[in-house]
Amino acid sequence: MRYLPLTAINQKFEFMKSAILLCMACFALNYASAQNPSDMPLRQVISEAQAKIAANDFAGASPYLDELEVRFEDEKDPAVAKILQQFGFVRGIGYLQSFGKTGNQKFLGKAASAFGFFAEKFPSDPKAVMALQRRTDCLRALHEWEEAARVIETLLDPGKPYKKQIKKRSELLSLYFGRAQCYHIKQNWVKGEPSFRELLKYADLAKDEDRAAYAVSCLTEMFVEKKRIDEIFPFLPRLSMDTPARYDLRLNINLMKGAADLTAKERHVEASLFFSLTMTTEEIIVYYTDREKRLQTELSQLDQFLALNAKVLPRRRLSILKDKSNDLAMKLTNAKGQLDMAKKTPSFTTTLRWKKADNFQDTKRDWESFWAFYWLYKDFPKHKQVENFIYAAFASANTVKHREKSIELGEEYLANKKWMSFRPDVTFIMANAYRLEAETQRKLAVSLQNAVSTSERDMAEKASAKAKNYYDRFFALCDDYLELAHASGSTEEDRKYARDFVNLMGTAYFETKRYADMLEKFAGFEEGVMNPSKGYVNRPEFRNSPAMPSVHYMSGLALTMVGKFEEAKPLLGAVLGVNVQGLPLDDPDQVQFAEPEEQPLEGDGNESE
Repeated sequence: MRYLPLTAINQKFEFMKSAILLCMACFALNYASAQNPSDMPLRQVISEAQAKIAANDFAGASPYLDELEVRFEDEKDPAVAKILQQFGFVRGIGYLQSFGKTGNQKFLGKAASAFGFFAEKFPSDPKAVMALQRRTDCLRALHEWEEAARVIETLLDPGKPYKKQIKKRSELLSLYFGRAQCYHIKQNWVKGEPSFRELLKYADLAKDEDRAAYAVSCLTEMFVEKKRIDEIFPFLPRLSMDTPARYDLRLNINLMKGAADLTAKERHVEASLFFSLTMTTEEIIVYYTDREKRLQTELSQLDQFLALNAKVLPRRRLSILKDKSNDLAMKLTNAKGQLDMAKKTPSFTTTLRWKKADNFQDTKRDWESFWAFYWLYKDFPKHKQVENFIYAAFASANTVKHREKSIELGEEYLANKKWMSFRPDVTFIMANAYRLEAETQRKLAVSLQNAVSTSERDMAEKASAKAKNYYDRFFALCDDYLELAHASGSTEEDRKYARDFVNLMGTAYFETKRYADMLEKFAGFEEGVMNPSKGYVNRPEFRNSPAMPSVHYMSGLALTMVGKFEEAKPLLGAVLGVNVQGLPLDDPDQVQFAEPEEQPLEGDGNESE
């Protein structure tokens, strides 16, 4: 067996001892770092806090400073108090850093508590004012509006020592803004109005357009809610600026409400100003989606820069950049809140556009009204009010004499058999449009009938074909209406245009000299002989129709035009209310018109001479 020399044994022992000591040290270090601060001796807690702060790891220092706060409350140790005053403000900054990295709002709550504790325990400390300012930022981000307003009022109270310590105008303006925001969101108009006006005053002095616009936004909403509409008008030019305040959801809802109030008072021109300024839900969502992305990108880039360069940056520069990071994190939280609220709000876009279109109509801006209704119909084809949209667009197209769109919309309306509310009106207008277009093309064809050139002859043929097409569509539409109006279950309202349709058809038949067609349709004459089962005059459902006098009259005139005078007599006699011998009707009772004072023409023994 070999034995090592004593020196070698001693060297090996020393090595093993060193290794063991190193392991023990590492274990102790790991154990210490793994320890909960509440389990550490006071000196160790202070040491760990100081080490983290020295390394600019404020987030890492926060738990140790929290523990010192607890021990200070329990023991009132002066040494702990000294450390807390020295580093208490940093504790809040650390939690803000954690919030900036994680987005977890629990760190905002911890930061607010830390700043509040520091300011309360050390009110004479130069950082107390800053701590209260940061506390208000955190409270607003957490939507704790009432407490935030209370803290800001304390900071701005001239009887308190804080306001005079705030030297930067930008910091004062931030406080005025924060206070206005709190009262605005809580709709505390009593405290809000002077706050809004004070914010506007200082924002104008600082040339801060965004915050000035926000003050105007708050005042506008308040004026609408308090029915003080006329006080808004001096501020309207300011509301046209593109600022975050313009996309406030509540502002835009209130602009629409204000417009509605003005419309109810028939102040349509003024209402149009409010309508034109109102943003839709979709526009607000687009704006805040973009704003969230921009703020997130800016914050990420800044945090990456700080992570890489924090150790080499001058302390003042580092402090400014960290403040900027915290500010961006706050803005990002607000943007997310606005976006979330807009997404949860039911869209009022359709209502807004409908009201705008109506207002155009009320102010005789006919073309704007037409296009507003037209695109309302085209953009929202599934809306429950789409029948109203297309009818309004159709009616407006006729008002501005846009025949092409009138026909397009009318045909789309009539193609949908479920739409019945305006069917008589649409059908009547469409029939007129077809007739006028047919007449225009017929006259063009007649004017070119003796044309010599090939191009003019082609033009005449096309015009003639178009005229025939439009006449066919016209007569088909009239037939459809009269059949529908006199079907089983129809009402007097359904038949309100019956006489007008008959007159239109008669006029068209006479214009085109289609006497035989008219006589077949109206009176049942086929090849000179009356068919008692055909024609409006022979059908039971038409018996008491308001159209019957016109049917008899038109038929009688047509018979005279073709030289059938004897056949015309009974039809014309029916119109005059006299009995004409030889009335060619299968059932004489069918010649009873709707007028109650008229007597039956025959069949009751009291025939007129």
